[in-house]
Amino acid sequence: MRTLRKMDEIWEKVEAGILSITIISISLMLVGNTISRYFFSKSWPFTEELGKVGIIILTFMGLGYAARKGMHIEMSGFYDLMSKKAQRILGIFINLISAFVLVFCTYLAMKYIQHLYTLGQVSTILRIPLYLTMMFVPIGFFLASIRYFINLGKRITENVPDHS
Repeated sequence: MRTLRKMDEIWEKVEAGILSITIISISLMLVGNTISRYFFSKSWPFTEELGKVGIIILTFMGLGYAARKGMHIEMSGFYDLMSKKAQRILGIFINLISAFVLVFCTYLAMKYIQHLYTLGQVSTILRIPLYLTMMFVPIGFFLASIRYFINLGKRITENVPDHS
């Protein structure tokens, strides 16, 4: 169990690093392009493509990180009014359904990646195969599903007092 906790801590740092590097890279690229356009009247043609890839990375790699930190959107009005036992049961159900939905999304995203690979499409300017840039979608869904399964395990094993 200690090994799993350590691996989880390391993975959290990896996720945070990927997200941080992506945000910083996009910001530097956009600022550099703006300066280039303003002072040299030259725009960097690749910034739009790399910006799109960066947004894909942030969105889908951020899914698991948001689930880990509880930063995803939730409607907690009724949930907060429930007893601790009811919250635990509902939490188990929510994590289970979320995990299975994300597994299904992973499957659909992999099918899409296979389709892109078959088509052989490449990006307009950088000529990067589109299936490579879109690989972050199923990876993000898969990592988020793992996070929800971990959260499910935590919910199942947590001790809840009978009164509340």
